Amino acid sequence: MLQLIDKFMAKRYIPAWVIALIDAFIVILSIFVSAFAVSIKEKWFSFPFDDYSVRFIILSTVVTIVFLNVFRIHRSVIRYSSFSDMIRIFFAILTTTVVLMGINLAYKLNHGTDYIPKQLILVNACISYIGLFMFRMFVRWLFEKAYKAGVNTELNTQVVIFGAGRTGTATANTLMSASRKYYIKGFIDDDPNLTGKTIMGHKIYPRQKQEYLIKYKDIDQLIIATKRISQERKNEIFELCHQNKVKVLTVPPIKTWTDGKLKDNQIKDLQIEDLLLRDEINLNLEIISQQMKGKTVLVSGAAGSIGSEIVRQLSKFSTKTILLDQAETPLYHMENEMNDKFSETEREIVIASVKDKDKLREIFEHYRPQIIFHAAAYKHVPMMERAPYQAVTTNVIGTRNMAELAMEYGVEKFVMISTDKAVNPTNVMGASKRYAEILIQQMNNREGNKTRFITTRFGNVLGSNGSVIPRFRQQIAEGGPVTVTHPDITRYFMTIPEASRLVLEAATMGQGGEIFLFDMGEPVKIRTLAERMIKLSGLQPDKDIRIVYTGLRPGEKLYEELLTKNEDTLPTYHKKIFIAKQEPVDAEEVQKSMRELESILENYSSDQDERIVANMKHLIKSYKSNNSIYEQLDTENES
Repeated sequence: MLQLIDKFMAKRYIPAWVIALIDAFIVILSIFVSAFAVSIKEKWFSFPFDDYSVRFIILSTVVTIVFLNVFRIHRSVIRYSSFSDMIRIFFAILTTTVVLMGINLAYKLNHGTDYIPKQLILVNACISYIGLFMFRMFVRWLFEKAYKAGVNTELNTQVVIFGAGRTGTATANTLMSASRKYYIKGFIDDDPNLTGKTIMGHKIYPRQKQEYLIKYKDIDQLIIATKRISQERKNEIFELCHQNKVKVLTVPPIKTWTDGKLKDNQIKDLQIEDLLLRDEINLNLEIISQQMKGKTVLVSGAAGSIGSEIVRQLSKFSTKTILLDQAETPLYHMENEMNDKFSETEREIVIASVKDKDKLREIFEHYRPQIIFHAAAYKHVPMMERAPYQAVTTNVIGTRNMAELAMEYGVEKFVMISTDKAVNPTNVMGASKRYAEILIQQMNNREGNKTRFITTRFGNVLGSNGSVIPRFRQQIAEGGPVTVTHPDITRYFMTIPEASRLVLEAATMGQGGEIFLFDMGEPVKIRTLAERMIKLSGLQPDKDIRIVYTGLRPGEKLYEELLTKNEDTLPTYHKKIFIAKQEPVDAEEVQKSMRELESILENYSSDQDERIVANMKHLIKSYKSNNSIYEQLDTENES
């Protein structure tokens, strides 16, 4: 019998009209039961019913069914009935009761007697609610029994769900309806109040039992279905599952579910980003909205990793956004994404280079931006070590072009995106970004300036262009080896959305001249990153996939820093944002350095690269080349 029910329910859901008819039958039956129960005590009802009694039955039935439809009770999937469905039924019955009481009161005011005894209305409400509730619980119980009877535990995927809350329950519902491909062995939850309890007939295990469950219960998959889990806990679960060859998957945030329902194809493999993420950053949306709403905001480098995410974040604040980039194809893709996802956002797409000041002037003249996020830059360390001219013309001269025009056209705020590689730079790229930081600070202090210049400085961004993670994924897919430059090399990481949100927050709090630092968390060894990615692929590091050390690349250093030795930090109202106490730089020296740099660039030839680097080293005393042909300049300076 259960198998027949399971076979029927696996193919289709009970139509809404059938549920509506069953609910109507339950309501009518409840009214008769209520009437009979009250008539025994009050002798108000008599059988057979008179016209007076029939009018009551019709009225109660119509009002109840109307409000069951208003609250869309019949639209829920009965087999997945939950607490929220019970609440909706409660309010539907409560509303029905209030309306009937109102009708009864109006009748009494006109005729001096009750149209319906109050006891009957209340008894009917209780019986109707119990009937509707028990029907749903019975169907759900029947489905769960049929599900267990229909599952072949040897052929189906054995699953444990971590998290017994709303997301975990929804995940279980989804798996149980996925053509019987999965068999749920139970839940794991760290809440001691849930230990030993069951959800949908599946036991909830405590943390102390997780190793036993994963090791000895032939589990195939563990699905993390909660956001209430620390990174340390997530990594612990991953390592335990990897040791026992159990695949780990995750459930996306509820807001991404289709029509509020989770689909089985939305349950994805755990990614390395999931193991590196930190607690979600809460922004002061009210302050950001006040400063951004209705403003014209220009984002340079708008097709890049950070620039594009800043554009996405700005779409929440009713800004007119100017997307400026020189990269045609990425900007084309960005425009398509904006049309698809943010069609109501006012925006303009502009192809231009920050090195072309004449074109930039036309853009400023036409659009009159009020806020600028300057994310355009060359960022690849080894590439820029071979191309100092390109590094300084874009990162230094390009930044100066944008900043000078911002001052000229009265831009309110200018926010530059910098990098931790600008701290004690060991490469051309980092030095060029530090040079740009110094220029921005100098312009903020320039006499008559009304633009507030702000710098934000953070480390590596997960998934950004040139990130090590896509490279590792490709190498693992090709069977290895995975190449790491040095066994001890470490980096700070944060996600693109996290970095972009902090940039927006820093922009709103900045008063001009600050360098904002972001809490990057704990540094991660790149070797550890590679090992975890190999494990996530279900393979063993140095057994299935080799890790090969290739040596530090030109300009690369082992450890990144967020502060120079002469800098310290000041707190802000946001616990993840700090202000760097800056090293003083003589304005006259900066101007002299810029004049010399411009002279070199005007008469540039490939043999002038050394002069460009020497110029930066003279201005940036902490710039010491590492594993680079320019190390000789440091030796000459010391001598």
